Amino acid sequence: MGAWRMRRARAAWLGFALLLAPVPVSAAPPSGLVPDLVLLPPMGERRIAIARTEVTFAQWEACVAAGGCPHAGGDEGWGRGRYPVINVSWNDANAYARWLSAATGRFCRLPTSAEWIFAAQGGTRSPYWWGGVMEPGMARCRGCNPGQPDDGPAPVASYPPNPYGLYDMNGNVGEWALDCTARRAGGGCVARATHGGAWASYALKAQGGAETPRPPGERSFSVGFRVVCEP
Repeated sequence: MGAWRMRRARAAWLGFALLLAPVPVSAAPPSGLVPDLVLLPPMGERRIAIARTEVTFAQWEACVAAGGCPHAGGDEGWGRGRYPVINVSWNDANAYARWLSAATGRFCRLPTSAEWIFAAQGGTRSPYWWGGVMEPGMARCRGCNPGQPDDGPAPVASYPPNPYGLYDMNGNVGEWALDCTARRAGGGCVARATHGGAWASYALKAQGGAETPRPPGERSFSVGFRVVCEP
C-alpha cells in the first residue's frame, strides 16, 4: 500500500473512532442475520475480516428491530430479504456497524477505501478481478448483461464471487467507505467515498478502483454498504 493510502486509511480510522457511542441492543441477532465474514490476506502488518456480501435488508431489519438503526430503509418495490439494503446514508451505515459491534462483541465498521479496493481486487491488478473488460454474467450494472433486466439491484450473491470469496464488489449497489473525500472550510466532511458502481451505473464505475463521492447524509436507491470487523 502506498504511503498516501496509508495516511488516508489512518485518518479515516481515527475519524471513525470518534463516532463510537453506546447503542441500544435488545438481543444479539440470530446467527443467520449476522454478516458472514471473510478473513483477508494481510495488508501490511494487520488483517481484517470483511462481509462476504453487502448488508441485506434482512440483516438491516434485525438492527432496526433491536433499536440500533432508527431508519427502516426503502426498497423501492424491488424486494427486501436477501436484497442489499439501499436508501441508507453513511451515517445510517455507521449506526449499523456500532450496533453490530455491541451485539457481537467484535469491533465492526465501514471499510476504508484502501481496504475496500484491496478486497475488491481479490489479489489481481486488473480493472475487474476477472480481467480488463466487463463480461456478461459477472456483475449487475447498466448494459452489462444484454437481454437481461438491469432496472434494479439483484439479491446478494447472484453473480460469481471474486478470488477472495466476496460477492458483488463490482456492481449491484455502490458501497459506503469511511474515507472523507471533501471538507468544508471549517473542517467538516461534506463527501464520503462510495465504491463498486451499481445497477444504475455503467461498467466503468464498477471497476475495483473506481470511487464516487457522495454527501454523508444522502440516501440513494443505488447505494448500500458492507462491514469489516477486526478478527
